[in-house]
Amino acid sequence: MTWKFTFFFCLVMSLCLFSFGCAKNRGAGLLNESTATETKKVYRGKVVAKSNRTETISIELDNGDSTRIVKVNFDGKTRGIAHAVKGKQVIVTCKVAGGRTLATSVKAELSGFAPGVSEISVQKVKKLIGDGDEFSLIDSRPKSQYKRSHLPSAFSIPSCEMNKNVGLLPEDKEQLLVFYCGGSSCGMSIIASATAAQAGYKNIRVMLAGTEGWTGKGYPTYADDDFVAKGDAILIDLRAARKNTVHRIAGSVSIPSATLDDRIDDISKKTTVIVYSDSIQESLAALAGFRAIGFTSVSMVEGNFQGWENRNRPVSSGPVVTEINWTRKTGVGEISPAAFEKALNNKIEAIVLDVRTSDETAAGKMKIAKLIPLNELYERIGELPEDKKIFIYSATGARAEMAARILQEKGYDAYYLVADVSCHGGNCEMDF
Repeated sequence: MTWKFTFFFCLVMSLCLFSFGCAKNRGAGLLNESTATETKKVYRGKVVAKSNRTETISIELDNGDSTRIVKVNFDGKTRGIAHAVKGKQVIVTCKVAGGRTLATSVKAELSGFAPGVSEISVQKVKKLIGDGDEFSLIDSRPKSQYKRSHLPSAFSIPSCEMNKNVGLLPEDKEQLLVFYCGGSSCGMSIIASATAAQAGYKNIRVMLAGTEGWTGKGYPTYADDDFVAKGDAILIDLRAARKNTVHRIAGSVSIPSATLDDRIDDISKKTTVIVYSDSIQESLAALAGFRAIGFTSVSMVEGNFQGWENRNRPVSSGPVVTEINWTRKTGVGEISPAAFEKALNNKIEAIVLDVRTSDETAAGKMKIAKLIPLNELYERIGELPEDKKIFIYSATGARAEMAARILQEKGYDAYYLVADVSCHGGNCEMDF
């Protein structure tokens, strides 16, 4: 194992040990207390005062039993300071240096929890899974995203299908339900949780941090077995080549973990990568390594190769396959870059929809685009004409796909763009 992946393996093991041995309940308002080595704090609460003269924001934190006020500084580099409005719920990310707490970003807090629904942290969900507690973990994203990568033990009920699939939830209305989607800007998990509350469920939580928060902690995600077998992905066998010759998952490429560093440039960061081995440590180290260098869709085979065999899934044998032959397939409902650019140049009649957050679009957006952040799409769907094509983009395409699925479910002729989009003013760069 080369030095890079040895490092990432050690990092993964440290994170896992920390999560099981050192996690503490830190209160509802403060999400991350700084330690001797950390310089970051994240506060969630209500703005009670803001002073432009002293450049300070006062935030009321409520832990359920009591409240307290914290005061943080801001400056001209603080992103999203316009969200710091008295009486509004916000999420404030701060850095601590020299005893001074400085806000680096302010985001509007997602609202709209149904009565009785509350938030749950990534760490608490990790503990529930690790302890084997009886609860239901529901992935509210489009099923295509669930198949590529989902949390351990999660099952899929897309938020746009929740009304007709409430029957898939447990009969016991007192059982804990935990919903999640892509992250704090998604909103689908909030909508799905409200449907569950309307159906009479009493113990409902939402993991607002979503898959972004989960993977950011270095925790594993799994690909659906059918996607492993037939999906548009590069499937990597990390075991020694001699084991690959005897038995392997059909369609996999042999890249032993010791040689992975040497092959990494052969793999496109735009593809979905799935890894498996005989060793959980090898798979976790590879997972962390891919994520650390910019791969955004990477997951594991649940249970590694042994789990695959135990589920009686197909295997093959024969000469080792080491060559990567992969060309990305266009997804159902995906718009081609050429067609999208024609819409930008008014050569195709279509509404161009930007579903990024207001914080992201503050730096710029496409000039003809209409902005509706994904978490506001359900309540603002009436702003979109039903008789026109809708071409949707986001920062990478993940939220654009979610938005397209929502609109398609409502009868709109909607398509999504898969591309890395960055904007400055009215100038946007698209990396397809």
